[in-house]
Amino acid sequence: IGGIYTGWFSPEEAGAAGSAGALAIGILKRRLTWQGFWRVLVETGQITAAILFLIIAASMYSRMLGIAALPTLFSEWLTSLNLGMTGLMVIYVVLMVLLGTIIETASIILIVVPLFLNSVEILGGDIVWFGIVTVIGAEIGLLTPPLGISCYTIKSTIRDPSITLAHIFYGAFPFAFIMLLVLILIVAYPWLSIGLLQTLS
Repeated sequence: IGGIYTGWFSPEEAGAAGSAGALAIGILKRRLTWQGFWRVLVETGQITAAILFLIIAASMYSRMLGIAALPTLFSEWLTSLNLGMTGLMVIYVVLMVLLGTIIETASIILIVVPLFLNSVEILGGDIVWFGIVTVIGAEIGLLTPPLGISCYTIKSTIRDPSITLAHIFYGAFPFAFIMLLVLILIVAYPWLSIGLLQTLS
């Protein structure tokens, strides 16, 4: 993260540098065996393959939407409702949070964003602001049941059987609630998310 903030790395390069650093630490501390290293490679390959299949499916989905002109029809329908930017974003945020309880985060972004992006552009919304709202809304889904992936990850690393998944979800609730408040503020006051960028530019 420090490398990103200082301009030394792009986000992709920072990920590679972090992985190389973790590998070096594991080797220096002699905690990484060849068997463990192979297991990490296999798990990484499985995750990478799943992401690539998701991207392929998203590309096909986007092409299908483009051929059917569904985003244009959807944006025209939303515009005809005269909701305005605030009303549109309220619907968008509620949809993102609700879908986050049943669908994996990346899938939500790839499915919902193409439908709403055109409407946001028509209403004069800032794309950077829309992206920030999207990410925060999707991240809330990581902490909400039943598919709160972050909570399942924490559960898998805890060896104490007395700590149940329900306990972890209860513990994550305050964080999800605070993120929801932040999301509401950013939707109501877009300058909070793009003001610094506009000032620097």
